Amino acid sequence: MPLSLSSAALVLEPGSIPYRPDPDCAIFERDLLVRFGIQRDEERLRQGANIGFTELAESVIGRLPFRLTSPDLLVFAFGLPDMIALKHVAQRVNYLLGGGSHCFAVSEQGLRAPYTALRVADAFAGSGRCRTLALVVCEQNTYAYPDPFVEENKVPNSAALLYFDDTGRYEFHGTRMATRGTPLRALLGSVTTDLEPDSTLLVAGSWTHPDELAEIAVPVHRAAAGPYCTGVWLELARHHEEWSDAYRSVVLCDTDPRTGQSQAAVLRQRPAAPTPRRSP
Repeated sequence: MPLSLSSAALVLEPGSIPYRPDPDCAIFERDLLVRFGIQRDEERLRQGANIGFTELAESVIGRLPFRLTSPDLLVFAFGLPDMIALKHVAQRVNYLLGGGSHCFAVSEQGLRAPYTALRVADAFAGSGRCRTLALVVCEQNTYAYPDPFVEENKVPNSAALLYFDDTGRYEFHGTRMATRGTPLRALLGSVTTDLEPDSTLLVAGSWTHPDELAEIAVPVHRAAAGPYCTGVWLELARHHEEWSDAYRSVVLCDTDPRTGQSQAAVLRQRPAAPTPRRSP
């Protein structure tokens, strides 16, 4: 049975905390950065929000409307690196949720990471090894070196936690990536061709071009500017319940500004269980 979105939570710009020096991490980062001709600037950390993946994960878990304990699978997805590269946050999140989940992280894919995470989780579910999934999508903006992309686009600290099981209203029905150079409108045309236009919502990331969306004959909800890979997932976490009352299908899409490649994922309402027949 496909995984279906049952509950969700999000956190956006949760404030800041004081910088806590870590000598071991400082040595590691300095040795790593110098290989690329970059000097570690500790003053950036002192002035930053210092809300890393650990703090974001702890915050978003606390915002779930129920206590989540040991989902079968836990996937931590991110497109930008954490504040401290030595930390392995997927294991920390697993511990916070009871320590009984199979867990791993998906990274080094830009904003494709959450889409890939869902595809991998769907394969787990199809093999019978996963009935429940916690997908955590994170990004943060405190670094000991300049990152023009983060600074110019004012990327905020944010996280979305999406919980899937076999009782939710929207089932995951696949994801598709456009090859390099393929227009977003071509990708969207291929994933919406079998969907009913009047009951389908397109949730577009802020990096998509308006001209690419104008040719799609379905309603469009556009994510706010700022987030890099969390944008559409924050919107899904915030609105999935109200959308399920109005739309049979939701298509998530975005275009990575760093590569030009687009990605889309489809969620469709789970068929209603048949009403049992009464005996005469």
